[in-house]
Amino acid sequence: MAIEMNIKELYEVGESFESCVGKGSKSERSRIPKNTSRINLNEDIINKIASYPNKVNILVSGEIWCPDFQLNVSVLKKFIDINDNFDISVITMARGKKFMSEALNIEKENFKGPTIAFLNEDFNVIGVFEERPQEVKIVDDFEEIKIDYYKGKYLLDTVNDYLNILNIK
Repeated sequence: MAIEMNIKELYEVGESFESCVGKGSKSERSRIPKNTSRINLNEDIINKIASYPNKVNILVSGEIWCPDFQLNVSVLKKFIDINDNFDISVITMARGKKFMSEALNIEKENFKGPTIAFLNEDFNVIGVFEERPQEVKIVDDFEEIKIDYYKGKYLLDTVNDYLNILNIK
């Protein structure tokens, strides 16, 4: 018999953002505040995030050593700092590939890190963010923007993707 885990069970076995970051090397850990400090939100966006009325459970599958994780999960941290209706639970890539991929109907071989599922209070999927923001995905040659991407120049695109998923206009 195959073992299955639904989204809620995955969320419950995950660990906190702080705990996940704590397992990283010193340089990996240092990238989180560095990235977070580069996310310059204007007052309008801060107010929109702050006034978001619903509880959102955010299930993240990824690893602290992964640059895409360091960048895009730093943005989630910013959302949590602004509004405690947002909560994160982090599971490993292995667990994500094995169980989350199925729950989200993503083929295992196409499962990327981080995969971030935004869930409502009842653990129904609101939307999913995979690996990188849309603005980065549509670039024909990633090599051309890679340095800028890793330096955090696309963090606001991640913010916009999250706002779109949450339908915050």
